[in-house]
Amino acid sequence: MNRSEFLRSCSGGLCACLCAQGITAGASLADKAPAEDWRLGFVRRRYAKLISLLSEKMDPKVLDETLHELGAFCSSTDPRLAKYRGDLDGYCAYLRQTASGDDVVVDQARGVLTVTSPVRADCFCPWISVKNQTPGVVCNCSLGWQQATWEAVTGKKVQVELKESVLRGGKRCVFEVRIQQEKA
Repeated sequence: MNRSEFLRSCSGGLCACLCAQGITAGASLADKAPAEDWRLGFVRRRYAKLISLLSEKMDPKVLDETLHELGAFCSSTDPRLAKYRGDLDGYCAYLRQTASGDDVVVDQARGVLTVTSPVRADCFCPWISVKNQTPGVVCNCSLGWQQATWEAVTGKKVQVELKESVLRGGKRCVFEVRIQQEKA
């Protein structure tokens, strides 16, 4: 066998080898989860420390109100919320399909919504972390988010009560939202 015959007969094998190497490399890359950006852990630790410092130095009522306002602001930045104004059933279905996976039970007779997250080991907010010991007072941010969100969806004032929280030792987060008769 001369050189050109060898290369012709080997070319199929060479392509198969290169292809297999590419598939193996691709599979090993797919098996590895992307590394978490180091900045996220940094922000979580820093935010936990900030909330801890604020908890020590601020009047508790002022801190609660500030965090509540922060949550309302966060809700107001969600561009998808406008789509669900006046569409309670649509928004509840949407929530179940999002990354939060929250379930909402609607008790029309009582005017109460119960928002329940799946069981989780950490807060849904990417800034907050049980592991980084974010104080439970930050749940007031979630209360603000829930209030602003449900007022936007229902067009009515709501009162929100936190029933269970991951940051406060629970297995999930549960909010009870009571819809008032007055317009938001």
